[in-house]
Amino acid sequence: MPLPPITALFLTHFDDIKGQSVTFYESASPNVLPEEGIEHKTLPSGLHTLTSDLILCTHHGLPCVGVFRSRERQDGGGRGRAMGTLGIVLAPRSSVEALFEVQDVLSDLYDQLEALPGSVFDTDDKSSVKELLRTTWESSRLESFSGERFGPLPGTEQVRRFVEGKASSSKHHPSSYLPVLLETLGPSIVTVYKTALNGGRILLYSPPPLGPVGAFAWCIWAMSLAPSAASDADISQWLGNVGLMDLDEVKRTQGGWIATTSDAIYKSHPSAYDIYIDLSASHYSESSTSSRPSAPVYASQPNVQSDPKLVTYAFSDLPLYRSLLLLSSSPSNVTVGQTLSKSGGLWLVAFELLEKVWRLCVGVCEFAVGRGSVGDIRLEAGEENDPLFGEYDESPPEIGTLANLGNIAAEGSDYNDDGAEGDGLSTDVGEEESIRRGRLVLRQFHHQSYHFYRRLKQLRRGDGGDGLTEAELRELCGTSRWTIWGGDPGSTVEGKWWTALARRWGITA
Repeated sequence: MPLPPITALFLTHFDDIKGQSVTFYESASPNVLPEEGIEHKTLPSGLHTLTSDLILCTHHGLPCVGVFRSRERQDGGGRGRAMGTLGIVLAPRSSVEALFEVQDVLSDLYDQLEALPGSVFDTDDKSSVKELLRTTWESSRLESFSGERFGPLPGTEQVRRFVEGKASSSKHHPSSYLPVLLETLGPSIVTVYKTALNGGRILLYSPPPLGPVGAFAWCIWAMSLAPSAASDADISQWLGNVGLMDLDEVKRTQGGWIATTSDAIYKSHPSAYDIYIDLSASHYSESSTSSRPSAPVYASQPNVQSDPKLVTYAFSDLPLYRSLLLLSSSPSNVTVGQTLSKSGGLWLVAFELLEKVWRLCVGVCEFAVGRGSVGDIRLEAGEENDPLFGEYDESPPEIGTLANLGNIAAEGSDYNDDGAEGDGLSTDVGEEESIRRGRLVLRQFHHQSYHFYRRLKQLRRGDGGDGLTEAELRELCGTSRWTIWGGDPGSTVEGKWWTALARRWGITA
């Protein structure tokens, strides 16, 4: 597999005297894409404890990836280790997923460099290492580059196609880490999802390895995408890994973003983020199954000069979390595919039974706090217990459980996210198990986002205009609660969240 079109090729290393240094750097436009800062981006703190890692970041606004290696020096000089990163900067409009797909190609190229005589990090311009890098650069460089930047838009349509089962994936697709992220965060993943949906600035901290954390960041970014019907919605940026030298730039970055860091000092700068996820005590891998405490999630406090506070989840978040767990633990014959299928066996029966028990328990609690509804016992939000459906121009068919999806399929009625035939749950087998589970979980998040959008559209009836009215907020937050206790729903956390979401999705001005 050759490299995709690239705007820069580089090799950086730890120099015993100078520290982070650039051994080789070529770009399509030295004025627009100078090497400045690439050594700090691709050699973040903490890498000396590893023998290899995958570094994911952005360089002058473009997606960047590097393979890091640490090898014992045969001459025993310096600190006894030769450490460096070989990487590329992708072309404008490249998707973030492409960064994960090229790691095998970069590893093969690194193998070739290490097989050459002499040091990989030889500074001699005539070295065989630099000759090979120049040859690689000439064969892979982007022919025309006018200085376009990465921006927040690339990859959104690819993500939706992937979620709908209309696009294939490589074995390194970052969605394979979504089940691990679900396990790592626990119910707080819903808090993170809602923050991302609303354009929050989310920072994940972890010591190396940084490859999995970069995949976590992609998963959160993919969760944050608005339904395709919300064509005017703002889109968050994926920043990749940031270091201490990026702190001022991170603070200046406008709009929502998701980033990672291995510098713990970021936590003491709450003005730089809205949510800080501390993964330092987590041990994660794609096959992780061991139980552990959920990673702590901290929120900065606007206009307050104090430490970030630990946040948790709301009771109303648990139905969505429960559905995510069930999908993540589903058998391998339940997938997102081109047809709805009745296959799934006892798992679907268990899903339906658990759903009914959960509805009953939540219904009792709703009545206990004055938010119950007469008739069928249901959640106020309701939709998070529905089957996996996407966006419909019209209301979707009345289906209550995943088991009923099979009945629909048996009758020949298939639906996709646009209300057309041909997409839903399938029993196709063939992709990596972790990717199958990640796709299901991500689709449930997108499904939930659509229902948020539909609720807002049904209440608002039109686009633009001023913010949500008090009556609309009462409906969204639960009318009976405010009737009993009084107060302005717009001043509550829930009311502010709905107000901001309507604005972010272009439903209100």
